[in-house]
Amino acid sequence: MAEEKKKHKKRRTATEAAASIGPMVKEFISGTLRAKEEGRKVAFTFIVCLYDEILRAMDILPVWTENFAGICGAKRDAERFLERSESLGLSRSLCTYALCGIGFDQWREELGEMPPDAPWGGQVRPDMMLSSGQILCDPRNKWYQASQLYMPDVPVYNIDLPYPLYEDDVEFTDVRDYYVKHIIEELRGLVAFLEKQTGTKMDYDRLSETVDLGERTWNLIWETYDLRRAVPTPMGTGDAMNTMVPMCFMMGTQEAYDFFLGLNKELKEKVARKEGVVEDEKYRLLWGGGLPSWFALSDFNYFNSKGAVFPAETTYRMIESMYQIYMPDTNDPIERLAWRWFGYWVFWHNKARKRPGSHPDVEWLIQYIEDYKIDGIVMHEAFSCRTWHLGLIWQLNQLAKIYKPIPVLVLGKDGKKEKTNRELPSLVLESDIIDITTYSEVDTRNRIDAFIETLESVAKSKVH
Repeated sequence: MAEEKKKHKKRRTATEAAASIGPMVKEFISGTLRAKEEGRKVAFTFIVCLYDEILRAMDILPVWTENFAGICGAKRDAERFLERSESLGLSRSLCTYALCGIGFDQWREELGEMPPDAPWGGQVRPDMMLSSGQILCDPRNKWYQASQLYMPDVPVYNIDLPYPLYEDDVEFTDVRDYYVKHIIEELRGLVAFLEKQTGTKMDYDRLSETVDLGERTWNLIWETYDLRRAVPTPMGTGDAMNTMVPMCFMMGTQEAYDFFLGLNKELKEKVARKEGVVEDEKYRLLWGGGLPSWFALSDFNYFNSKGAVFPAETTYRMIESMYQIYMPDTNDPIERLAWRWFGYWVFWHNKARKRPGSHPDVEWLIQYIEDYKIDGIVMHEAFSCRTWHLGLIWQLNQLAKIYKPIPVLVLGKDGKKEKTNRELPSLVLESDIIDITTYSEVDTRNRIDAFIETLESVAKSKVH
């Protein structure tokens, strides 16, 4: 492992904003350690939890346990924590984010201090752990219960945040009041729990200001990412795997808004100069699903070296324009959070209904293919992340049925132009999110090379 860490090269970024994320995250983790020393409340929580603004308004500092596991993976220092979880009787087939976090917590509690050489100072001991019962991933309900075995004095609160499921014969407008009412009740229950843990009451005026800031940030993110439609694209998915940090872990903060304001300015300047991720943009690819291998982000540079760029991705693109989401008139910040959550998760429902046989999970792929002039799709199946990655192959199969092949004129044997069709080439990579033992750089690069050859063959078949 030490040898692999030595050989590992840091991924090159195309934007200054993406390059600033590492120090930002390091400072954020250091901030949780300082907050604990100062007596501030800190809470374990998950990405895409909806209630970021609630925590900020109550001066509770969130500790993003998935993020810390990802950092361990990116630094190629997750194996020792995974092995510790295995020694506790947990299978390596479980979510490696969870295994890394549980292993780290158990080791810290056993030592009474941070494990040796803990990445960026380590993961702080929480005052509370906030689970979110979702169908997003397996550990949402069980991870913190397992961690509680080693921190029995730390309370766990589970909040149910349902995703409105898509059914052809059910209009979401017929069930939205039920969903929103349930989400509002769950959020109010969370507020009551946090008030009990902190001994202070929620300041709803402050919460309203925080939600305002969060909504402005949402719109700014959408407008900023939309700039990537430009040819050549000014930013790729490799950078987006960094710039997702303020979107997913800092909502409701001025820092997040300012970050995307700076990224917006940088991308506009690049578009004006026609400056792309690579000098010669040959292939525009869509990262169509799956979390990345955090230890192998340099694979994006390898794609770039072949003239392939990623103008868009579905992973960590956790926003749609607030202008396009139905929001009733209400001054209640809890209700606004609930409607925003519901509106985001049903955004693609109506679009899917307009295309016979489509599905929301396929519809946004189609939309991105059209909007970003995509030439091929890349997905990544992580062995330990079942729920989030289940269905990727199904999506590709459905896409092949729904996406109309593009007519292409080619020269026949007699020299006459003939009309033929082509399908959108796809590549499915396989490894894990942080378990580096699942990854082979040689195999991955060979598969990328073969995919590029397919893209090149398709490109040559076109008549310009």
